[in-house]
Amino acid sequence: MKLGRPRGTRDFLSGEMRVRRTIIERIRGVFEAHGFEEMDTPAIELWEVLAAKGGEEVEHQIYKFQDKGGRWLGLRFDLTVPLARVVACTPDLAKPFKRYNISKVWRYEEPQSGRLREFLQADIDVVGSPRVEADLECISTAVDALRALGLSGFEVRVNDRRILEGMVERLGMDGEGRSKVFRALDKLDKIGIEGVRRELAAAGLEEGKAEEVLSFISCRGREALEYAERELDSPAAREGASDLRRIGDLASAFGLDSLLVDFSLVRGLDYYTGPVFEIKTGTAEIGSIAGGGRYDRLIERFGGPATPATGISLGIERLFEVLKGSGTGQGPVKVFVAGVSDRVTAEAVRISRELIGRGIPAETDLMGRRLGRQLEYADGKGIPYVLIVGPEEISRGKFKLRLMKEKREISGSLEELAGEITGAIGGGRGGAGAEAGEDRSQLRTQA
Repeated sequence: MKLGRPRGTRDFLSGEMRVRRTIIERIRGVFEAHGFEEMDTPAIELWEVLAAKGGEEVEHQIYKFQDKGGRWLGLRFDLTVPLARVVACTPDLAKPFKRYNISKVWRYEEPQSGRLREFLQADIDVVGSPRVEADLECISTAVDALRALGLSGFEVRVNDRRILEGMVERLGMDGEGRSKVFRALDKLDKIGIEGVRRELAAAGLEEGKAEEVLSFISCRGREALEYAERELDSPAAREGASDLRRIGDLASAFGLDSLLVDFSLVRGLDYYTGPVFEIKTGTAEIGSIAGGGRYDRLIERFGGPATPATGISLGIERLFEVLKGSGTGQGPVKVFVAGVSDRVTAEAVRISRELIGRGIPAETDLMGRRLGRQLEYADGKGIPYVLIVGPEEISRGKFKLRLMKEKREISGSLEELAGEITGAIGGGRGGAGAEAGEDRSQLRTQA
């Protein structure tokens, strides 16, 4: 019987994992450079924690199950709800609390390119500040992380849920009707304007009001803010427009080249209360690679004090889809120690371990292969150096080091060759270090 994976999950082999690890490490470095500190939470949460705040559509996507004691649990569908639970239970956290979390989440939805049912997210949040500077700190940090991955040409869109609420309030929609309208608008990129028109009709919105909604969400830029300030009577909507203006005024100070006010941006989760934001690539199949917003009432709903909070999430799977073709041809091993026969196996192993002890990633043959096959193996894995061990080399104390890319050999004592390799992989000379450097540069520039 041939067993496979659950639908919506993936296996990642070593070449793919090198790309994923590079993405995660660079994002982590940027997050920490901006003062965000790491935390994590359990993959499973109490069902009432997950179901209470995600909204009706997300509730249908949660993996739900009972444990042996009959308690209902679920897999976390995002990293924000668990954060809110932690903050509510830990009121003495110093504010602002700037945290990041790079972990898996699960959603039972239709798999697509860059979106699986099990996927990695990289979240940052600022808890404790009601000011738009906190929102901009999250947006700018996410943008810096994307730049560190070599991405450019992306679009940063912003909106405010209070403006959207002011719009549907003017149409006389109640709480449930409002949620249906928001869920329809959130599908715009997936189903298009005609699909949204059908969803609005299904939500009970008469044709004239539906067209008014569609006209409203077509507004962009400064004209959109002027329209909201002119047409909406809601004080909350005007406050939202004011916050968007201030976000625009401060954007350049935070290193953001441009922000686009876009009234079609909703963000589907019901817990957002203010500014919402999204970053998109120019790749139509991938779409959004980061998104988030302000959720000032979520922590309070978990039993904590009223606490403002905002955050953004980067989708690792979508970033992987963008970057996987950029290439990282070399694995972690820098030296393959090749023994010419079984007689020298023990010495080849000893030399391999000595190189590892010197901080040089190394491996040796475990298959009893001939020297030629060992060289083919090293070449196939992109290992830049092969150190050849034979009886003559052992007796003389001098070994051959084959530079695979340059197709030449040098010789010397183990001490001398180790020094050569260390200098190269440290970036001081050519060989392995240069090749690894080329791979990293390629990841930056070809994305």
